Amino acid sequence: MAATVPSVEPGNSVLLLGNPVAQAVDIQRARETLAAQVTASGTVAFEQLDRVPHIQLARSAYHAIESGGIAPSAFPHTDAVLARLHAALRPSGTLRIREPVLVDYAAAATATATEALRLPTRTAGNLVSALKLAGYVDVSVEASTPLDDESVARCVMTCWGVTSEEVPAVAEYLKGKVLLVDVTARKPAYEVGAAAALPFARKKAATAPAPAKPTKQAVWTVSANDDDDEDEHELEDEDALLDEADLMIPTKLVPDDCKPVGGKRKACKDCSCGLAELEEAEAADEDDAKVVVVTPKKKVATAPASSCGSCYLGDAFRCGSCPYLGMPAFKPGEKVVLAGNLLKDDVEF
Repeated sequence: MAATVPSVEPGNSVLLLGNPVAQAVDIQRARETLAAQVTASGTVAFEQLDRVPHIQLARSAYHAIESGGIAPSAFPHTDAVLARLHAALRPSGTLRIREPVLVDYAAAATATATEALRLPTRTAGNLVSALKLAGYVDVSVEASTPLDDESVARCVMTCWGVTSEEVPAVAEYLKGKVLLVDVTARKPAYEVGAAAALPFARKKAATAPAPAKPTKQAVWTVSANDDDDEDEHELEDEDALLDEADLMIPTKLVPDDCKPVGGKRKACKDCSCGLAELEEAEAADEDDAKVVVVTPKKKVATAPASSCGSCYLGDAFRCGSCPYLGMPAFKPGEKVVLAGNLLKDDVEF
């Protein structure tokens, strides 16, 4: 489970994803390796895999995304994570992930019944299908390596969220049933929702002659000759088809006896227009109406929580969305307090 990095080019923008239990030295080594490949003209951003569903990644910002290359490579990528990474890639951008999968569907079905938070529950074929459904193309399994029993037991205890009571049984069941796969995929060379004319449609539009504009006489002739006879027919006069009854303006048959009272219509004693029933329904709605007072809960301020546990080491080890970004390094558990002179201007007037 050694750290690996994708093949990138100078000037590329790359997103590197870590995991909650990775060591700071492994994260720093992977970032330095990527930075050397993209050179000074490129950029390397860093985020934690478990934070991806809860943050907003920049859209179409990265030429390549690497996930699972930092040891331990033990964390699956959910469908929601794959969709967010797809949106963050540029058109034709490359995704490379490494994650554990199960050897067959029987093992996957049994593992799905457990309550572990991060336990792998799909096969390599399921992973390829999930990538295609998320919009990726050219999906390929580059390598597949069986995970030894010692690594499986270590992942069960430290990475997959298995409770202490379930650890022995889950570790024993997964022996010889876990594979570590490297999968590459590519985002199509277009964005979702993009539109373009088809090649044959453009060719047809360029070669087809413009249709002749029909004259008014020709239009009326076609409309009259519906029976395809050679003889032309004269159109009927529409006014001649109406009689005197059709020309009369209709009058209101049911008189409205409910007259306005004080600017609002009130139902009369012998109401027959339906206004009395409407007033009864409105009165019933007013009786059933209740006033609900909602008291908003007060927010309790909490200290920023660290996902990777490396925030205290300084900006070189912090994520792009770290709440301590820009602050000096500090000891674990120590409250960060800025010096008073940092809030003063360097030049006094």
